[in-house]
Amino acid sequence: MKILNLIDSLYAGGAESLLKNFVIEAKNYPNFKIDVCTLYSRNVYKEDLLKNGINLYDLSLPFKYDFSGIFKLVKLIRENSYDIVHVHLFPADLFGALASLFVDKKTKFIFSEHSIYNRRRNFKLYKPIDIFVYSRYKRIVCVSNLVKEELINYIPRLVSKVIVIKNAIPVDDIKEDIQKIYDVLFVGRLEKEKGVDILIKAVYEIQSKQSLNLKVALVGDGSLKSEYKKLVKYLSLEDNIKFLGIRRDVEKLMRLSKIFVLPSRYEGLPMVILEAMANRIPIIATKVGGIPEVIEDGIEGLLVEPESKDELTKKILYLLNNPSLREQLSKNAFEKVKSEYSIQSYTQRMLKLYEEVLSEGS
Repeated sequence: MKILNLIDSLYAGGAESLLKNFVIEAKNYPNFKIDVCTLYSRNVYKEDLLKNGINLYDLSLPFKYDFSGIFKLVKLIRENSYDIVHVHLFPADLFGALASLFVDKKTKFIFSEHSIYNRRRNFKLYKPIDIFVYSRYKRIVCVSNLVKEELINYIPRLVSKVIVIKNAIPVDDIKEDIQKIYDVLFVGRLEKEKGVDILIKAVYEIQSKQSLNLKVALVGDGSLKSEYKKLVKYLSLEDNIKFLGIRRDVEKLMRLSKIFVLPSRYEGLPMVILEAMANRIPIIATKVGGIPEVIEDGIEGLLVEPESKDELTKKILYLLNNPSLREQLSKNAFEKVKSEYSIQSYTQRMLKLYEEVLSEGS
C-alpha cells in the first residue's frame, strides 16, 4: 500500500512531531510505503526522515494560498499512484480537498483534526468552505474525544466519518538523573492560544513576592515572540526568563528542568504533554481540550483553570516546594503514557484504518 502524508511543513510543532514519529515507526511494516509531502520549506524534521529512508517531497510554495500547489500535488499523487493521501492541518486540508477532485477515485483521502478550535469557526462565511473540505475526506481522525465532540457540534453531518485515534509518542524506559538547570520549562508556539503571557505574569508574581530566583526557559517561536520579550523586559525579568527559540534537544531540556508548564487557552491533545510525561518531568497544565483526558488532577499532574494567573502562580510554587510530589506525579505520568499513548499502538491503529478505508471502494 502506498500512502502520502501531506502537511503544511515539518516545523517544530505537535502535529509535525507526531507525523515524524509515525512514519518512522511505520518503517517496521514493509507492506506499507509511506511518503511525506510539505507545502512549505520549513522542515525541521527533514533530516530525521531522510536518514530513515523516507521520501520527502517539498512543494516549496512561496506563500500560504499559492494554489498552483494544487497542480503540483495532483501531479505527485498521479505519478506515484498513491492509495491513500493522509492530510494534516490547515491549509493542507484545503489543498488536499481540491486535489481530490482531479485524481483517480481509487485514491482515498483522510484528514487528521489536531485542534479543538480554529478561527474560521468564528465566521459564518467560512462554514460552507469547511463543509466542502471535510466532505472530500473518507475519514476524519480526531486526536481526542473533545476534538471529536467540537467538530461534530460544528458540522453535525460529519458524525459518521469521525473517529478518535489519540496522539502518541515513542517512550523510552531509560531514566537519567541530571542536575536541573531550569525551574520551569515551556515548549510551544509563541502565540496567544498557548498562554505564554500568563506564565510570564505568574513568574513576575513569584519574583516580586517570594525569595525564589526562578530560572525559566521558553522554547519555541511565533508571531508574539517580540511582544513577549518586551513584556519580560518591562517586568525586569530578563535574568529569569530565557527565550531559547526552536530547539532539537527538547527531550534533554525537559530532563534539565524541574517542572513543565503549559498554560494554554485552548488545545486539541498537545503532543508536548505526552513528551513531558515520557521524559518524567512533572506537569502543570490548563483544563482545556484533551488535556484532562490524559492528566487527572493530582495524579499525573496538576491542572489549573485557563487565564488564571493566580492559580498558576500558586501551583508553580506548590510543586517547586514539594520534590516528593514532583517525583510521584512524574512516575504516574510516565506509566500512563507508556501504557496508553505509545507510538507503536498508534501506528498499528492508523495502518489498520488505511486498510479499512481502502477496502471500502469508492
